[in-house]
Formats: sequence, C-alpha cells, structure tokens
Amino acid sequence: MPIEKDFILKGLLQHNYLPFTRPNKEELPPFFTSESFSEQAAFDLTSLPSRKAGYDQLDYKLSLFNGVTRVLSIPHPLPYANLCNHIYINWESLSFITENPNAKIFPEPHDDGRVIIMTGYGGPIHKAHSELNRAFGKRFRVSTDIVNCFPSVYSHAIPWALVGLDFAKQNRDHGEWFNQIDKAARDCKRGETQGIAIGPATSNIITECIFARIDEALRTEFEFVRFIDDYICYCETEDQALNFVRRLEQEAAKYKLHLNARKTEIVRLPQPTVESWLIELVDRQPGENASSTDVFRYLDFAVQLSEKYPNSSVLKYAATAIDNAGHFLFETVNPINYLLSIAFHRVEVLPLLSKQLENAYMRSGGKFYDLTGVNEKLIQILQENIKHQRSDGMAWSLYHLGRFDVPIDLITAESVIATADPLAICSLYWGFKQYQPQVIAYCQSIDTKDVYELDKNWLLLYQVFLDGGITNPYQDKVFEILQKHQVSFMLDKLQLEPDIPDQLEIFSDAISRLS
Repeated sequence: MPIEKDFILKGLLQHNYLPFTRPNKEELPPFFTSESFSEQAAFDLTSLPSRKAGYDQLDYKLSLFNGVTRVLSIPHPLPYANLCNHIYINWESLSFITENPNAKIFPEPHDDGRVIIMTGYGGPIHKAHSELNRAFGKRFRVSTDIVNCFPSVYSHAIPWALVGLDFAKQNRDHGEWFNQIDKAARDCKRGETQGIAIGPATSNIITECIFARIDEALRTEFEFVRFIDDYICYCETEDQALNFVRRLEQEAAKYKLHLNARKTEIVRLPQPTVESWLIELVDRQPGENASSTDVFRYLDFAVQLSEKYPNSSVLKYAATAIDNAGHFLFETVNPINYLLSIAFHRVEVLPLLSKQLENAYMRSGGKFYDLTGVNEKLIQILQENIKHQRSDGMAWSLYHLGRFDVPIDLITAESVIATADPLAICSLYWGFKQYQPQVIAYCQSIDTKDVYELDKNWLLLYQVFLDGGITNPYQDKVFEILQKHQVSFMLDKLQLEPDIPDQLEIFSDAISRLS
C-alpha cells in the first residue's frame, strides 16, 4: 500500500520517535509518548540554528532474553525534527524502499499511526506457508545477518545508496538533498559518521535505503527475503548457497557493512517451519477454560524448556501466552506470584505483568495489601534491577509500583537517581510525587556547560522544566518551543486507561507478538 508523506511525517514524530517498534510497544512503559509532538512544533524547531558540533542522544538499555543488552536511543528533538523534515521533503525520492519485494519489514501505514512495526511474519500459519513456498524445489537454506547493523551504518553511505557512489562523491555540495539527509543523521549523534540510533523509525528508513540497493544487486541471482538485516535465501545447490554468502558480503561491503560470521548458517532442507521449543510450548498452551493448576504446570514446563534452549525467548513466549489469555486469571491471583518470580530473573517478562496486576488490583478493592507479597516482590524486582542498572527493569518496575500507588522508601528512590539513568528517573518522577524534589535536585546538579551531558538527559530535563521544576538548562529555545505547542513526552496517571482484558477474550495467535 502506498504511504503518503504526510502520514510518514506524523508517524515519525508522534508514533515512532520513542522506541516503540515492537507490536505491543513493550519497550517502554505506556506513560511515555510522543503523540503531542506535532508537525507544527517540529517545523518551528527546524527554524532554529543547529549546533555545529551536533547533539548527543538519550540512551535506554533494553534487556534481551539471552541476557544481552541492546542500547536504544532517543535523539534530541531539534536534530530529529530536522531529519524528519528532510525525509518528508524528499519522500518521493525515498519511497522506492516501500516497493522492495525482498523486504518484509518496511515503512507502511499502520492503524495505530506507526510507520514501522517489527513484525513481518503475519502469524504462524502465514509464516509456514510462505517459507514452504519459498523452499519448494530447493535443497539448502542460508541464514545470515549484518554485524551490529544500526551502530555500523556509515552516514556517507546514505547518499551512496540514494544517488549512487560515483554521483555522490562527485557532488558533495552540502545543499544537495541527499547530503542534507546525511548531515541531519550525523547531527543526531554528535556529528559522527558512524552509527545511527536504534529505536526511531528514521533509522529504519535510512537502513532500508541502503539494503534496497543491496537487494537490488542480488535479486536477479537469488531467491531471498530480508527482515531488517536478517537474510534468508533458498538455494538449489550448496555451491549456490556459498555463492549467495559471498555475493551478499561483497554488496554489503560497498556500504561498509559486514556479515555476522557467527550467525551465518547453511542447512540442508527440509527443515521445520518453526523452532522445536515453540512447537513444544504451543502443544502445552492452556486452553480458554484452564485452571490455575494448568497455568502453573505450563509455566513449570516453560522454565524447564528455557534451560534446554537458553538462547531462545521461551519464557517470554510463555508469559505472552498467559498475558493474552488473561481472562482465566480472574479465578485466582496465584499465577502472578509465578510470573513475578520469573520476572525477578528475566526482565523481558516485566512488561507482560500489566493485565494480571490490573486484574488483581481490581479484585483486591484497589489495593495489593491482601495479596501474597506482591508489593514486596515488585520492590525486590526494582532493587535487583537498580543493582544491575537495567534501564527497562527499573522503568517497568517503577511503572507497576507507581501505577498502583505502592510506596517505596527514600533509600530505594535515591538509588534509582544514583544510577543516572534518565528514563528510570523519569519513571520515578512520574510515579512518586513525594520524590520529585530529589529528582529536581538531580536535574539541577547536571553541568549546564556540558551540552552533551544535557542532551543525554534531555527528556527528563524537559519534563521537569515543563512542570516548572527547573529553568531551561540550554541556551537555545528548543524547550520553549515544545512548551508553547504543549508537547509532553509523559502522560499523567489519570490519562492512562485501565488495562483490563475482556473476560470473553479468546486466546489466539500469541506467536505474532514475539519480537
């Protein structure tokens, strides 16, 4: 489906600025938002002069199922507005990326306003049919990806992809549209030429421009699909499979990208359409009328299975299945304790507690005090994540605690602030008004002469500024313009709708929610 440039601009600003690319937006707690970052606010920002040395970005550490941390980033609003504006103005020259037959995730209009959602599978049945059709008549499958894709992007490769290497090198005038996009991307990261932010959809548009050219060079020789930077190719012979790896390596190198040797694999067909652990989990999924005992047994099985497949998202899938079928948890609150026990060890499960906690909160008459240690366990999970300085673990723990007015002590609050993690501190500021003076004091302690340090905390600083807690720490007028347009990146508690599932909701297609 064609995507209009007005939709692109609005999507980039209001729906895909903060790192919300997973289907259920589980990267950040739901009070974080950019929906009020209007096109007019961004336009007014573009009228301001840009800092010559560029801007830094706010980082947020996301915990993956295998214990690895992925750093997501939120660029400063001014350079981001400039980048979005250049993409908007030149969308006709960029829209070729939406017509790439090999790409399975690309900019397209989604019902919730987003232009990028990290799902290209269409559910398990669709995925199985697609893979079987592509694999039919072939004997080998190649899978590979790019090493550190977004952090490896070379900004000057953007013009190379847009207008060709030779033409770009012969036309280095800063006024050229393709060089302006290059410059705008660099401004988001201190003017550096290496790496782009993981999180905002502007980065997906940039990488799709590069990968579209790589795909174009390989399309006539091979049958393959690509999910962001993950390639899957089906070949008739092993020599052809080896040649695909060689050719992909050659084409990627033209844009200073390199294959991940550890994730490059050639296997003989046939192969299962889904992984073994997923087959086992689906077979054990509790049904619509499952009892709490059934849920416990399912989670027991998932824990055992996670030990067998430590590099797979077994526990997250199991928790997602429970989350989707939350209606049977009205019978008892006990499964919450099991999920809390898992969440203590596996941060990726924390976002999936919302429905169960909402249910329990309503069942307990608006408090958790009659439940089996839920308060204390949430606080322990918070303290564990403070100790390991996990951004998402702190933010989601504080969200759950603040959402239900579960108190935390001053020492714990000060420990959150001591991590200097901006979004964790934002979560403390949002959920616990009694500790807002400590957050304000932290904001006032940041050296205003170090503009990069300000940039690393820009969202926190802006929200406190918006509430009148501090004066503008910058010398420019960015905060004033955002304030003028009533932009806020955090919802008030009263603006959050209760996340209570329909008791008649039918569990379906949980796999499509996997990241």
